[in-house]
Amino acid sequence: MLKSIAGGCGITSQLVGLMVLLAAISSSPWFSWTENYLSVLGVRGAATRLFNSGLILTGVLSLVFAVGLGKNLLSGQRLGQLGMISLILGSGAFSAMGIFPRTTGFPHNCASIAFLYSFIWLFFLIGIMDMTSSPKIWGFLSLTACVFVIAFRLVPWPWSGGAIPQLLSCLPWSLWTIAFGVGLLMRSKPVNV
Repeated sequence: MLKSIAGGCGITSQLVGLMVLLAAISSSPWFSWTENYLSVLGVRGAATRLFNSGLILTGVLSLVFAVGLGKNLLSGQRLGQLGMISLILGSGAFSAMGIFPRTTGFPHNCASIAFLYSFIWLFFLIGIMDMTSSPKIWGFLSLTACVFVIAFRLVPWPWSGGAIPQLLSCLPWSLWTIAFGVGLLMRSKPVNV
């Protein structure tokens, strides 16, 4: 039962995040992909409450996903347990970005950094763990997500805003979460225990 709930929450978390982002941007005609960061949607305009609530809800759903994934698939492996701690911390940090909007300064910045690095560690740890098991596709998926997140953050983008790099950095997390969520829903083991 927990496996199905966790899988559903993982997929739903990403759908909620996407729908909230699209709704916030569509109601914010002033928003510029090249001049703003995504977090300005949480402090300016009509979509402020929607955007911040969406961050909180996405993080909470991701947290349920993390607990279910950890209990059902990764409980017996040290790297898997460390990866789930990273996923739990990253999910909490994602919610914290909505609780502490950009105007709070330091708390928001800490949450943003914690989110980014938690997911880099998650992908790395799960990737290394799964590359030593069979099938290796889940390890490859995790390590590829890790590489893409790091690459998107290191590219010297020509814009003053960071909305595009932020979105591109979240995309591997979204795809990874959906893939593992589907794995949980199908009751198949995406990783070996």
